Amino acid sequence: MRNSQGEASAAPEGSNVPGAQRQLLAATRATLSAIGADVRAGLLETVGIESKLAEGERASVVLELPSGTDTESVARAIDMENVEAWCDEEGRVHVAISPWYSTKDVDQTVLSIIKVVHVLLGLHASDQQGARTQPKGLVQRFLASMVEIMLLQKRFGQEKKPPAK
Repeated sequence: MRNSQGEASAAPEGSNVPGAQRQLLAATRATLSAIGADVRAGLLETVGIESKLAEGERASVVLELPSGTDTESVARAIDMENVEAWCDEEGRVHVAISPWYSTKDVDQTVLSIIKVVHVLLGLHASDQQGARTQPKGLVQRFLASMVEIMLLQKRFGQEKKPPAK
């Protein structure tokens, strides 16, 4: 066991702390894995892109974007949606996740990524060869509906409105 300065320290005899810490770490990893799986499913169903969980100094989901994508712009745009995103030294986009995320936070993360990927890259699951186009679960149906609403807003927002009288 290590103390706050990183030095080895022994737990007092009979202490429950080390066992509780191991349980906490296991639960944290399981939670991050579940969040990563939900984000991955949402992205596959709506914009057809893969993602994977990355653990390191910060837990994140790494987006697998098409080659030639301006990843810095994608990361900046996601970050502007109030979802932390950054590019690593290899140019891959990371989107932060936390084991404390509620389902609402997970949905917001997925929706922000979908919005940016759809608007900047024009991707939708039906555009991807072999992508599943019919969402299966409630969350996926909701996310697909949100993408369709954004498409309609974009289309109707670009049409010229009659001048106000």
